[in-house]
Amino acid sequence: MNIVTHALALTLLATGPSSAPSSGATTWMDHAAPFSFRFDNEIDMHQQTRVTADGGLFGFLYVAFTGTVTRDGERVATHVDCNTAPRCTVGWVINGSPVGAEMLFQEMPDHPVVLVDRADIPQPGAFSHWHWKGAMPMPGASSNGYLLQLFATDKFCFIHHDAAAAQSSKTCRENGGLKIRPGIDAASHLNIVTSFPAALAP
Repeated sequence: MNIVTHALALTLLATGPSSAPSSGATTWMDHAAPFSFRFDNEIDMHQQTRVTADGGLFGFLYVAFTGTVTRDGERVATHVDCNTAPRCTVGWVINGSPVGAEMLFQEMPDHPVVLVDRADIPQPGAFSHWHWKGAMPMPGASSNGYLLQLFATDKFCFIHHDAAAAQSSKTCRENGGLKIRPGIDAASHLNIVTSFPAALAP
């Protein structure tokens, strides 16, 4: 059983047989049915998901490998526009749950940090990344979106921004990357908190 199949099997155990993808579903098809859900923002360039019977999401986050291998032997990968990139492959199998959140702040180049209600985090699971639907909310504003759980399907060095500048003479970490390993990934896209000091609120 290859790692993609293994990831799909584990995910399907959690979401039920109705989530089973059709043959070839992991290939980038620019949101062709049944993986036709869109967030209507930039994440759509590298995600393909479908709405499940319970109103959640099931699908894939894609990456492209840059060709650089770091000093510690990690292949560098990043998110790209899969409609223009020559080769996009599945980096993560994802599940999503509809959850509202409040935008707090963003420190580039990291993901924007949002406030969610702890009771809204699905259990069991490792839901760590919230993404908005439509326009990105301003700091202090609340918005509808989805809380995502990521299951990595491969081994690579993920660099979210400026991956083309990665150098083979540096380690993954020295290049600003994160070592990804097959399995549950609660680190690479982590952007939620469940409390925030009122004095620091936007």
